[in-house]
Amino acid sequence: MKKIQTHIDGFDKVLGGGIPSGHVVLICGTPGTMKTSVTYSIMYENAKRNGKKGLYISLEESYDGLKGAMLDLGMGGIDELPVFMIDVGKIRHAHADHEMNKNWISILQKYIKKRVEENEFDIIVIDSLAALYSLTPLNNPRAELFHFVRFLKELQATVFLISEISYGSTALVSHDEDFLVDGIIHLKMHEVGESDFQLRINCIKMRRAQHTRGWHRLMHTGKGFNATPIISD
Repeated sequence: MKKIQTHIDGFDKVLGGGIPSGHVVLICGTPGTMKTSVTYSIMYENAKRNGKKGLYISLEESYDGLKGAMLDLGMGGIDELPVFMIDVGKIRHAHADHEMNKNWISILQKYIKKRVEENEFDIIVIDSLAALYSLTPLNNPRAELFHFVRFLKELQATVFLISEISYGSTALVSHDEDFLVDGIIHLKMHEVGESDFQLRINCIKMRRAQHTRGWHRLMHTGKGFNATPIISD
């Protein structure tokens, strides 16, 4: 089975070699857990090291804001890589006829299908599900999301869906997405002692992968992310 490596030092071993190609994976966590940075890093490193094409669709942050944040993390040379970013404003402009009813799931499907047919992307990121839900009223959430996730799987690209968890919530998802997706990677801030916090990462679910369960400390070194076993709390 072909796999997409995260290029998070130490984490691909946790995943049993990487993420099976073609999976739809949920990246979830509370605000401030670097969900966007981690996911973009996966796409960026695969483009830089393996020439894989990536499409990042941001429903919240602008192109300039997202690009600037990634440059601050040392992800240089973005414009020379097969990585494409688009914000919701450009999608809305391209589908002005849908503006009034705001059927954003339909808009995204048409846009993604067209771009994949033209460019054959290897990795697609949608940031975020919370923004998508705020734009699209779901009358039958599980049924509508089932068809949306099924559509994403048929693209034969590896797709990452970024999902934000509210502070204090014990649920990782809001509409049973955990049953629909192939994998779930959870990020959290863990309190250590009285004055310190650690960013941690855990693969909760990954179909067709012999992955290790449990939390690892996640750090950014200036040259990339790495995940290490937790020695002590």
